[in-house]
Amino acid sequence: MGCTIRKLKAIFLKPRLILVVDLFGAIATTLATVFLLASERLQTGLPTWLLYSMALVAFGFVCVDVAAIFQFLDAPVALATIAYLNVSYCLAVLLVLCVYRMDITKPCLVYFCFEIGIVIPLAWWEWSISRRRYSRSFPVR
Repeated sequence: MGCTIRKLKAIFLKPRLILVVDLFGAIATTLATVFLLASERLQTGLPTWLLYSMALVAFGFVCVDVAAIFQFLDAPVALATIAYLNVSYCLAVLLVLCVYRMDITKPCLVYFCFEIGIVIPLAWWEWSISRRRYSRSFPVR
């Protein structure tokens, strides 16, 4: 039992796995924002240009994840950067929700609250792993 738990911990502490999870999340966000929200299949109450802008930001996350997975970027530094960007994205979404609070629909609010509820724990996971890996790479004396 203890060996299995250690193996699971080792798997969940791998930066590449976290980057792949973030990649799939960024792809899902991009596709959902473009094809579900911006295409007006789901009424949001938000301007279409804003939704396309949000999808473009999510696509930027896809590009950063791909660059880190294929080792064009250092994994711990990329994880810390992505964690920071994910939290910034969530804060921007909250700002948009506050600015357009009178116009947004309930499905839009549920979607973005669900998205924030997933992205913030993921950002915490990325940040904690990046700090662990980064501190081992450059010990503080």
